Amino acid sequence: MPLTVDELKQFFGGREEEITCDIQILFELESLIANYEKELKLNHIERNDELLNKIKEEFLIKRIKEKVENCRGCGLIYADCHTQKVPGEGCTLAPLMLIGEAPGYEEDLMGRPFVGKAGQLLTRILNKLGINREKVYITNIIKCRPPNNRDPLKKEITACSEIIEMEIAVINPKVIITLGSTALNFIKGDSSIIRDRGKWIVYRNKIPVMPTFHPSYILRQHGTSEARVKWQVWEDFQNAIDKARELAPDYSYK
Repeated sequence: MPLTVDELKQFFGGREEEITCDIQILFELESLIANYEKELKLNHIERNDELLNKIKEEFLIKRIKEKVENCRGCGLIYADCHTQKVPGEGCTLAPLMLIGEAPGYEEDLMGRPFVGKAGQLLTRILNKLGINREKVYITNIIKCRPPNNRDPLKKEITACSEIIEMEIAVINPKVIITLGSTALNFIKGDSSIIRDRGKWIVYRNKIPVMPTFHPSYILRQHGTSEARVKWQVWEDFQNAIDKARELAPDYSYK
């Protein structure tokens, strides 16, 4: 569930210069909810939590997309390979958030994260674990495709950092799964995906994070190596989902 404004300040340790935009979004959300509940009371209508959640979801996803579209922080929007920006998608009220690296060719064409071969594999993993991908939130560290699908540069990650920070803050997931080394190092610098995958870390002393391999890494493996990596990723996902279900037992992933 999204943080309140006061919780957001605590989340960022009171550094309000980092969270001006996020505070504004949450002020607007709180005002939207207050007006909705006022209308219900005036018209003697019973509160509908399902509808209220839908209002929250639509508001947050709209504001996230606006933030992405307004970004001009690096030169990737001018690259020949750039078609469109790729914001996160899914349920903004989800206890589980997945963070990858960057859009690829198919993602750039469709404007959606994880829709290529790696994304199709991710969807199959989630489905086999009983998770509808629409019931989690999926995003990338950067929102524009790098040329030749190269690793994002440090300046590109820095330029997009305000957006991913905003996504994490306003969505406020119970658990994060990082996919690959770029996402892991954004959460915890000086990390190694080979050394640290499968080991719990904590983001801003608050959110448990499970690092695992990117689905594209699985696709590059063969033989016994492929079987081993598949099992490792499966185990990491299972542990993360178990933790998310423990922390939000009433949430349905169907």
